[in-house]
Amino acid sequence: MKENKTEEKKMPKEIRQLEIDDIELRSDDDSESFVEGVGIVYDREVELWPGYFEKIRSGAFESSVRGDKDIKSFFNHNPSFVLSTTRSRPPLILDDGSNGLRFKSPIPDTSYGRDLRENLRRKNVRGASFSFTVARDGDSVTRDEKGNIRREITKGTLYEIGPVTNPAYKQTKVGLRDAETAYKEYCEDFERRSAEEAQEMQDRESAAAEMESNRRFLDIEEATL
Repeated sequence: MKENKTEEKKMPKEIRQLEIDDIELRSDDDSESFVEGVGIVYDREVELWPGYFEKIRSGAFESSVRGDKDIKSFFNHNPSFVLSTTRSRPPLILDDGSNGLRFKSPIPDTSYGRDLRENLRRKNVRGASFSFTVARDGDSVTRDEKGNIRREITKGTLYEIGPVTNPAYKQTKVGLRDAETAYKEYCEDFERRSAEEAQEMQDRESAAAEMESNRRFLDIEEATL
């Protein structure tokens, strides 16, 4: 277990943002305000940028949600605007369903918390973001007949999830640069995996051929005795 955790720490932290329609401001009987919505959609392939498609499988973050890791909720993905954590009081609540992961975060009575409440009332907040790492055996990358890269994420660690004002991060210069870099990395990773698989196949075939050659040699020796 320790070895797996060490390996996962070496994986780069990734950020995803999506536009959602049902992010809402709610309140309970104690007049506590909450922001609630779907933060991660499962089993839906999304084209994050031209030629790169990604799908997050249901249950990919199950170990994080069920574990004792302290998952945080920020406003606009800003750690200075912390809303809650899974250990705060009241806590961040995560509901990991078959179609997606919903979050429900209390909104603190701070300047940014009051700003968030007002922006939720005005429907200015229409998205969610989350940050995560993927386990070393937690994704698969393939290339289809058109040359598109397709990635499926099956296992990872969730670190943060929360509301964002503008989920269209791909339109920023930083987003585009990150996308181009990631696309190149995934292409290189695909080529590396393909080469490793081809080498493994060649090694297996060579080993099988050597075993067959040894078997025939032994048969000949037995026949001459």
